[in-house]
Amino acid sequence: MARPLHDDSGSIRPYLTATQHPFPPGVSMNLRTRTLAAAAALTATALVAAGCASSSGGTDADSTEPIVFGVSGPLTGNQAEYGENWEEGFAIALDEINGAGGINGREVQIDFQDSQGEASQATPIAQRFVSDDSVLAVLGDFSSATSMVASPIYQRAGLLQLGITNSHPEFTATGDYIFSPSVTQAVEARVIEDAAHEIGSNIAVFYLNTDWGNTAFEVLQDQAEQNGDTIVYSSPVEETSTDFRPQLVQARDAAPDVVIFYTYYGTTALLVQQAEQTGLDVPFLAVGSNYSAEFLDLAQDAAEGVYVDTTFYPESDDPAVESFVTAYTEEFGHTPNLFAAYAYDGLKQLAWAAENAETLDREGIRNALRDGTDIPSIIYGTATYNDERRIDRPRFQWLVVEDGQFVLTDQVG
Repeated sequence: MARPLHDDSGSIRPYLTATQHPFPPGVSMNLRTRTLAAAAALTATALVAAGCASSSGGTDADSTEPIVFGVSGPLTGNQAEYGENWEEGFAIALDEINGAGGINGREVQIDFQDSQGEASQATPIAQRFVSDDSVLAVLGDFSSATSMVASPIYQRAGLLQLGITNSHPEFTATGDYIFSPSVTQAVEARVIEDAAHEIGSNIAVFYLNTDWGNTAFEVLQDQAEQNGDTIVYSSPVEETSTDFRPQLVQARDAAPDVVIFYTYYGTTALLVQQAEQTGLDVPFLAVGSNYSAEFLDLAQDAAEGVYVDTTFYPESDDPAVESFVTAYTEEFGHTPNLFAAYAYDGLKQLAWAAENAETLDREGIRNALRDGTDIPSIIYGTATYNDERRIDRPRFQWLVVEDGQFVLTDQVG
């Protein structure tokens, strides 16, 4: 049975999976969560794996050593909730992979390093991973800005970086070892503006004052112009701010037909609550990162009627989605969100690539993901990476909050 990675004190501890997994005695079933401070205390397993590694990273074909994937992501800091979503998605994926015998009888493990969502931490984590030959690929970091700082390190070392939640349009431009299944802002922002256009032509926009948010706003502006819409009010907002009422009053006075929030759930929750207080009463559209139980918990009644786009819907009747949601809900007591699904999908994709690689090393895994078609995915049904190492033809659905729950809807506004 999967268990949390953190004890009650918040410290990181080994993650344990089901003891029924068919591995020989002495092979641990843990999800490795070594911290940077513990780098000198690598296990004998990792040292042996590194000792028999090929020059491009990897282990001998007949090895019984674990197959290790690195993770760089926020376990603490402002984005820690997303790291928790990842942990839970990884947990279900590991249970499935290892419960079915791993990859050619070898256990799959992950080494989850806490970046705190900070670029200053992602860089040394990347340096550590590239120097450890037992690490065959890396997932993360959470935000595009943090990931992109580390990308050149992974590219130079020939270590695949799978940015499972990295939507910046330029994220994969660093090189041919940088992949992302996440929908780019260049795609999602246009989908959101198109939906806003169906409601009205006068639009207000609040967006996070980060590279992610600023890039999205540029796309929104371009799509609004193409649709003949007018952005009557716009404002960048800081993730650490708590009082948005002055900006919301200005937005109200600009008389928009609809408001777009391109912000994370904590900020969006405050915005919709304070919008209610200031009398800004029009339809609200929020970017897919708000599709989470945390947004509902924080926004409370103010979340009612908010529309959110998504590429993953846990109520889908797809058997693969149903299987994942059932296992996840039984394990953690709540429904998985998009970020848990991205984590699950990302780890399963790397395991698929390792199983289908001509050579089980860093280059072989990259090649398998690059050349693979119809890669299994609970988000997209099947996935194929294009020449930009992005998913071709992503599908979107719209949800609306009704009675404190996200509900699938065919009409926005």
